[in-house]
Amino acid sequence: MNDQAKTLGGALNAYDDAPVGTRFPVFSSHIDQARQAHYHQTTDISGALFDGLADVSIFAQDVSRAVTMAGLPNDGRVLVCQRLFQTGRIRLGEALSVEGEIGPYGEGPRGRYLTCHVAFRRANGTVPLRMATEHLLPYDETPAVRKKTAAAKRDDPRLGMQSVGNLKLNPEKVMGYAKEVGNKIHSDPVFARSRGYRAPLAQGLMQLTALHGVIVQRAMPWEMDLETRFLRPVFWDDQLTLYSDPAGRLYRCIDQDGKMTAEAKLHHLTTRDMEP
Repeated sequence: MNDQAKTLGGALNAYDDAPVGTRFPVFSSHIDQARQAHYHQTTDISGALFDGLADVSIFAQDVSRAVTMAGLPNDGRVLVCQRLFQTGRIRLGEALSVEGEIGPYGEGPRGRYLTCHVAFRRANGTVPLRMATEHLLPYDETPAVRKKTAAAKRDDPRLGMQSVGNLKLNPEKVMGYAKEVGNKIHSDPVFARSRGYRAPLAQGLMQLTALHGVIVQRAMPWEMDLETRFLRPVFWDDQLTLYSDPAGRLYRCIDQDGKMTAEAKLHHLTTRDMEP
């Protein structure tokens, strides 16, 4: 791969000055009723499910806030994977310090992969929530893609799954959900086209919040390891259907064309409150 192909798009080159181990400024975050209601409104979730508890998927937005506070750009980054490690329930209004750093980078055909590790710490020093994220930092010019050979026919991603909900997107919902992160790829059609997309993208975390809402409908987690991979772009006018396997361990988002856009694996779940 030549040096030009390795040049990141626009302001994303700032990541060249943020090596592995770069720490983010520590700041305080909390989810109050208004913040939670905003995110639930944009993802069609009933806030009554949470009964005074914070929706931990919303804290994932603080990863982007941490990156911004470190002086690094959000515009153009694309979320690839988000993993949540929860070891306690967090109440609405409970303040947590957000502490994080940049992990190893990777290289791919479309860009560089950024990993971040973030911990959410209580005043008593305990950490009820950790996150590991992976983002694509697109190259300024994507290398030419080789002509695809005929792919083997894949199974319908809905096989063995049951429909458990819907996420009907529109520009207002997508821009509303992403307003804290300031990434123009979620709001600016011209910017999105400059990155090779037909329209602005819905933030991947919208699918995570929607799927987490389905999990909470089954049972409120106390301890959870949830890994969500975002497999293809979702545009701000797409219509998604949410699916779960019968055991409630595998979740998928399927678009109006029957293509899987995200898959979440619930590696671990306990529901008993273990707080002293």
